[in-house]
Amino acid sequence: MDIIIKNENKNDHRIVEELTREAFWNLYVPGCSEHFLLHNLRKSKDFIRELDFIAEKDGRIIENIVYTRGIIKTDYGTEKEVICFGPVSVLPAFQKQGIGSALINHSIKIAKGLGYQAIFIYGDPRYYCRFGFRCAE
Repeated sequence: MDIIIKNENKNDHRIVEELTREAFWNLYVPGCSEHFLLHNLRKSKDFIRELDFIAEKDGRIIENIVYTRGIIKTDYGTEKEVICFGPVSVLPAFQKQGIGSALINHSIKIAKGLGYQAIFIYGDPRYYCRFGFRCAE
């Protein structure tokens, strides 16, 4: 499948919020709030614009992934800067075709290139282990 991956721009925001709503609608709970979360994440000082990607097919935005900065506090009182991704949104008609995996792998590669050393996610470990993620507590 021919897709183009590029950084999202402000003109894409509304379309991406709508695709995020469609991707998560009634998936885990009635309705969804991921599109509202995305809207608010963009306003955060921890939002990483360089890791805000969309995927397009035939000029249509079909997917998005975003990252934010975070801090992990250890049991020993130290802190480690990390980044977190999500939501990862794929229009339902394009799910289970490898597009999500392509965008996740692309964004991980770019994140490493930017010097980020740790990515934390909240998600199903059985799914994300194929990208190299491991369970952590």
